[in-house]
Amino acid sequence: MKRKEKNAPRRRWKSAGLPVFFCSLFTGGAVWLLATILWEKRRWSDLSMEEIIGQLATGMEGSGRALVQEHILYCVVPGIVAMLATAALVTAVLWLRVDVERRTAMARRACLVGTGGLTAVLVYAGVSLDVVSYAADNMTESTYIEDNYVDPSQVQLTFPEQKRNLIYIWLESMETSYADTANGGAFAENRIPALTQLAEENVSFTGTQDGVNGGYATSGTTWTAGALFAQTSGLPLKIPLTDNAMSEQDTFFPGVTTLGDILHDAGYQQSLLIGSDATFGGRRLYFTEHGDYAMWDYNYSKENGQTPEDYYVWWGYEDEKLFAFAKQHLQELAASGQPFNLSMLTVDTHFPDGYACGLCGDAFADQYSNVIACSDQQVAAFVAWIQQQPFYENTTIVIAGDHVTMDVDYGEAIGSDYPRRTYFTVINPAAEVENPVLYRSFTTMDYFPTTLAALGVTIEGNRLGLGTNLFSSEQTLLERDGLDALNSELKRRSAFMDGLSGISEELYAMSDRFSAVDTALEATFGRDAVTFTVHNLEQIEDECTKIEVFAEVMNGEVRSTLWSWPLDKQPDGTYRNTMWLSAAGENQTFTVRVYATTEEGRFQVDGDYTCNVTDKTLTR
Repeated sequence: MKRKEKNAPRRRWKSAGLPVFFCSLFTGGAVWLLATILWEKRRWSDLSMEEIIGQLATGMEGSGRALVQEHILYCVVPGIVAMLATAALVTAVLWLRVDVERRTAMARRACLVGTGGLTAVLVYAGVSLDVVSYAADNMTESTYIEDNYVDPSQVQLTFPEQKRNLIYIWLESMETSYADTANGGAFAENRIPALTQLAEENVSFTGTQDGVNGGYATSGTTWTAGALFAQTSGLPLKIPLTDNAMSEQDTFFPGVTTLGDILHDAGYQQSLLIGSDATFGGRRLYFTEHGDYAMWDYNYSKENGQTPEDYYVWWGYEDEKLFAFAKQHLQELAASGQPFNLSMLTVDTHFPDGYACGLCGDAFADQYSNVIACSDQQVAAFVAWIQQQPFYENTTIVIAGDHVTMDVDYGEAIGSDYPRRTYFTVINPAAEVENPVLYRSFTTMDYFPTTLAALGVTIEGNRLGLGTNLFSSEQTLLERDGLDALNSELKRRSAFMDGLSGISEELYAMSDRFSAVDTALEATFGRDAVTFTVHNLEQIEDECTKIEVFAEVMNGEVRSTLWSWPLDKQPDGTYRNTMWLSAAGENQTFTVRVYATTEEGRFQVDGDYTCNVTDKTLTR
């Protein structure tokens, strides 16, 4: 009898030990996940899966200490406590003097409760983050980016004989809503009077209207890393869902030509000045690879004695120091005699509530408004200092918000009806607005060609990436398609962007391999129809789930798809289908492209063909 009592605990653990483990794990996981969601919803306004995936993919290394500590305190600790408490409770139940079957049943019920709680939290997370729509978008292929992309490496760019300097100031979370309603903002009292005045006295593409104007942050551009990428490449930061994260790569979109690449090739010395760790969000990798920027970040300031070794506030050091360091660097850059690009990013206006430095006042009832007003005054003072320097005459200043604020309270105060846009103005540009009475609607991707134009660069076609030179009269994609349609297309998967990303070398290589396939496309014209036949697909057909022919027509710089038609395999190994010529409408000449769809995406095969309905010809 004593032997049985001695081995009873072992039997109890043997019968229910595994359910205890999973019960504790699932309960702790449910509490951690729920606490994380509630914490994020309290800190971030309109947080989306796209932003979460984008931030995780570009890397969390270098994130602010306060952010990490807060997450540990409010999310990780409750999860661990719940896990340990559940384990202790279930363990106590196992020691009850009841038979093995009852103990096992009780442990299993506890495990089911933990599993049910985790499942409920996962469902809640899926609904609150709209995971279903995100997944659906990533399973829906779109060629919108490819169809509208203008590769800067294929565009004639002509610099002026004397190259102008560029000072590009990214203002954290700076949006037009901070102005008063009389100047296009959302508040009764203006939080940014100095920036409003700078916009009115310089170029912000408001036409004959007063006040502020700015760019919409579209899908893929709504967080800092995505914003900086969009404004310098004209593309959204769409990262393919592969096994590799951007932070683990040696390259950052190697297939893209950016502002940094163009200025580097033109002989500019370039630098990125920020008060945080440049590694965070992949910024160090991106700006080093695209333009060989010098990294003057928080780590640089410690290593070079600008700040004490143990100095750390907010995300590194505050903007008061950033502007002081910028003045020192600008004087050194100007003395070199080489054209320069100093790009800098403020941080004090980061949510939640911003960082109140010693310069901040208390004119407003809430801290965030006071921090925004403080940033407004610091930027204006910095611009005024630049304008007093000898190098200013040949220098263009671009001031741009990176994205709209994610501060939950402020987002609610602005209201859902206000069209929230990032602040944007160009000071001392070497370009004239072609249509000065036109109020422009644009996105942050349009900043890319507009910045080059402001430096006096002539841009063939006035478009780069998905962006349009706002000094020209060319329509932006936003003006042509509208915000909802533009966002809808940008959210969907793009095999073209997957190829540009360089994250998956397999995808990149597949795209190159498919485009190099030497097909033979035939067109047999009848009275009312044309039959297309594709030869020589044997080397890739085993990888394909579908072969299609696209008929496309150019309307100015925009390529529109007339129709797409799946081709059927014939007994002789060719692929064939017939198109009614009426589908071409009034377009007597259009481009024909062959696409192959695989499990990895859709790729163009070979080059473009031109079909002439009048002459009944198909030429490469």
